[in-house]
Amino acid sequence: MTIAQLDAALGASQRALLDSSTLIAYHAAGEHAHALARHVLTRISRESDPLTGYYSMVTAAELLVRPIRAGVAELGFMHDFLTQFPNLHGLPMDLHVAQQAATLRATAGLRLPDAIVVASGLLAACETIVTNDETWQRRMAPLFRQFHWIYLGAFA
Repeated sequence: MTIAQLDAALGASQRALLDSSTLIAYHAAGEHAHALARHVLTRISRESDPLTGYYSMVTAAELLVRPIRAGVAELGFMHDFLTQFPNLHGLPMDLHVAQQAATLRATAGLRLPDAIVVASGLLAACETIVTNDETWQRRMAPLFRQFHWIYLGAFA
């Protein structure tokens, strides 16, 4: 599969939720999906592209763990990425997200972090979820058919 096929899979999506594995792949040059994640984020950063990216606070927390362990410079870099990358927005974790996540946990048996990620995307009206975690995509896609699921590994 190619980047052109990834673009075709993204189609006319305007609101994409990027999970932790996608943003980790973007930051890790050694990841097999790094170039694909970089392509998605490049599209998101372009003002001329209608694609806008979103991430949950669970994803933000996961992205901050390694930089916190590494030191001030790394933490500053990741904080700047999360707050200043063009057209990439953190979704708030509020009572509405908590209630939606609790509903998903109660009705679908999701682990709480997964429920928060999906609830964030639902409440933000995301059309697409981009992931680099095949197991997560395979487990979640049948439960949440309202999203277009894109597994980056399928395009590597």
